[in-house]
Amino acid sequence: MKHVPCVCKVWSLCLMGELLSVVASAATATLPGAPDAYLDYVEATGTQYIDTGVNAETGLKARIDMEWGATVKPLADGGDDWSMLDARKTSGDTRFYLCHLAKNTAETSFIFGYGYNSWHRTATEAVRGSRFEVLADFSNPGALSIRRNGAEMLGDGQQTGHANETIDLGLDLYLFACNYNGTASYFARGKLYECKIFRKNAATGAFDMERHYLPAKKNGHVGLYDAANNRFYYSDDPSGTEFVPGPELPRPAAFVEWIEADGTTSSSVAQQYVDTGVWGKLGLKSVVDATLLESSGDHAILAARAKSTGNGRLYMAYHYNGYFCYGDGKLREPKLAKAKPASGTRYLIESDLSASSQSVKVNGTELYNDTFTDTTQFATDSTLALFANNHKDAYVKNPTHSRLYSAKIWDGDELLRDFVPCVASDGEAGLYDIVTERIFKSATKAFDKATQVGVVTNVLVEAAAPTKRIDYVESDGAADYVNLGVVAKDGLEMDAVMEWLTVPDDDVFVGARPSSGNTRFFLYNAWPAHSIGYVKDLPRIADGGENTFFTPVANVKYKVSSRLDDKDQFLAIATDANGAWAALGRTDRTYAGPLDTGIPLYLFARNYIGKADSFAHARVYSLKLRTKQPSGAYAPALDLVPVRDPLTGGAALWDKVGKRYYRSGGSFRLAGGGAERPLTPGFLIILR
Repeated sequence: MKHVPCVCKVWSLCLMGELLSVVASAATATLPGAPDAYLDYVEATGTQYIDTGVNAETGLKARIDMEWGATVKPLADGGDDWSMLDARKTSGDTRFYLCHLAKNTAETSFIFGYGYNSWHRTATEAVRGSRFEVLADFSNPGALSIRRNGAEMLGDGQQTGHANETIDLGLDLYLFACNYNGTASYFARGKLYECKIFRKNAATGAFDMERHYLPAKKNGHVGLYDAANNRFYYSDDPSGTEFVPGPELPRPAAFVEWIEADGTTSSSVAQQYVDTGVWGKLGLKSVVDATLLESSGDHAILAARAKSTGNGRLYMAYHYNGYFCYGDGKLREPKLAKAKPASGTRYLIESDLSASSQSVKVNGTELYNDTFTDTTQFATDSTLALFANNHKDAYVKNPTHSRLYSAKIWDGDELLRDFVPCVASDGEAGLYDIVTERIFKSATKAFDKATQVGVVTNVLVEAAAPTKRIDYVESDGAADYVNLGVVAKDGLEMDAVMEWLTVPDDDVFVGARPSSGNTRFFLYNAWPAHSIGYVKDLPRIADGGENTFFTPVANVKYKVSSRLDDKDQFLAIATDANGAWAALGRTDRTYAGPLDTGIPLYLFARNYIGKADSFAHARVYSLKLRTKQPSGAYAPALDLVPVRDPLTGGAALWDKVGKRYYRSGGSFRLAGGGAERPLTPGFLIILR
């Protein structure tokens, strides 16, 4: 059953017009809602604890990412006896210790202990100041399991010695202390990075998450945010102090399509890789979406290894000597010709390395499916790395030159990591993990935002306004476009300075087309002459002859002015003549509307029913859009200038009217160039 902390007092506070309830126990208070910030860890100094509200009973499992604090009490004086996630009942001295530190029987070192009814010791030393993960599974009394960094700490006798013991203490588990019959005891000193508590569903056998604690801050308090129940916990003991906060974690500022590692193997250059923090062991599953940029050699996409030689491999996504392979302790090489990796090809690699059977699929094709029993308890004592192979020997090998779009890692059915490429609020690029609310960056050389970060797909926190502009932004003519966000309808004017980089032929610079019919709304295009489009009409600028027109020329700057309005359309073109504008021609039309496409204009392409096509290979030096007001005057809607993108290091367009960035919506990043110079503020525009 599900418990809540013992309630001793309840407040109702009205803050800024919003009712905020606070529930507190003797030493644990909670607040509803998400935190103000996430922290790397919270640290207890021996006086703080959290009442989890989860009853200590058979059927629980916990995953604890933590480290023990420094020794306080020497072994000769009894040693430190600390509880990280424990409860104990005085009647019958029944214990339920999921994670405990104590001295060993010989009183020569500190070890991990556990309590399931009675007190037991493991043979694993509890090293101080070292970050580790404990996975304690008390869901099956006949087969208890406690793993440290993926390796089992219990011997066979300890795992099967409790078959007939079902425990229900009727006491809540405490974090950083033991709930000793309702009193906090055996206080721990240490840091907590993450803690999950699960309860086994008796009907289905699945595990339901009861708590998912992440270090955080809220309303000036330091504590733990429970992501499973959207509630914040903090220490509220009047005689104690609050937790010590770790560093505040950066947040995603924008999601990007991919992150690319350079795959360098040079000993003089740092190798790029991301440490996932997931301890390599059998039982893991993963799905990796990546494009390989090299196909030969020995390269790890997601891998860990226990040692340099021997059968210590855990290869979740790997290719070796021209074939996909994997390692479940030993190296497995399917070597199917139809699954040979190819440079520049995108692959979805699915690996299931369960202890009883293993399988690997690549783009839906199963490469291998077999059962191995010789590695049932295999663990690497290394964490899995992305873009390289992480060795127990404290170095990485076999880096890969590849692009990563996403990666997920499970332990059984528990999702451990859900990585999304991003640019962080501190300006660095990395992988945002949705599960732990952390951004994982390259452990060595940072990702280069100008060359190793894909197009921005979603801006979450906009970067600061630019201070310098560049001369132009250019498209690739194949996939780049910018959604201007202005609906293509009557009453629009444009002034732009641009340049075709190749001779255009039915290319659209700014336009939209709402259907497969002939309805066009092109503020400027080439078909192949300088043109605009309004409904069915495509007026062009003539060069004097009845059926001859001026054709756009590559590598020439054009100043384009156009208007599309009911019975009032015009296009005027001027060319750059040694720094001065020389009029090329003008055409005026009075085709009757009205026209409202209902879709936004695209730059460098036409918006064809929501899809970009008719791409323009061109540069833009400036672009202004104005919209017609009820008075008949035209007011500024956009004033775009090319700038360096502070989020990605690439190029973007800054709107001086709306104070926001416009980026490519295509598959590639916009290029840009020219001299950098200070960005001047926009001028006041008088309505005309």
